[in-house]
Amino acid sequence: MPGEDLHVAGANYTRRAKVWLERTTRVQASWMVGQRFGSNKLTFRWPFGGQQFSFDIGGILRGDEFDGQSFLVESKGYMSPSDQGSHYRAYLAKCYAARQQFEAFTENFMWITWCPFNIGSWRDLCGPEMVKKSVLAERERVLGKADLDEAEALLDEGLVDDVASRLWMIVLSERQEQLVISPRDLSQIEQIRVERGWS
Repeated sequence: MPGEDLHVAGANYTRRAKVWLERTTRVQASWMVGQRFGSNKLTFRWPFGGQQFSFDIGGILRGDEFDGQSFLVESKGYMSPSDQGSHYRAYLAKCYAARQQFEAFTENFMWITWCPFNIGSWRDLCGPEMVKKSVLAERERVLGKADLDEAEALLDEGLVDDVASRLWMIVLSERQEQLVISPRDLSQIEQIRVERGWS
């Protein structure tokens, strides 16, 4: 797929992920990286090298144990086996770097995809060992060291565990996207929340 078409397809899946999240009724506020208020909230800087990275979606959750917590999302519209695994590992390194710099706005990290990947290691994708391997793979940008042993000595194991505990793996399908509250019912719920002063 040509680069421009890929960008359009990616933006479409990001929009769909945002709509799905909002229709769970558990999102208080959300924005996308391309939106006016999204870019500055969703863009971070690698600790070393001066480059930036961003997440696709971010916002605030509501209700029960997640009430008022922030979330950051990377969405991938893959429909077949691909290089999604390598993108996921880079994402985990970004989660570590973002959490290290901004604890207040990095309480939940969500990977939303339309196609499972790395099935052989599926149970470990949100585990500390995968986070550790991913950070070490990006060690020059995250830890400032090219040497693996030097980088590993700088790795914050507590932060690795913390990031792993905040990971969400969400696999959607086109039918599942339809199995949420309707826009009309969602608007009625929002009206009730406003009338009762709920967040």
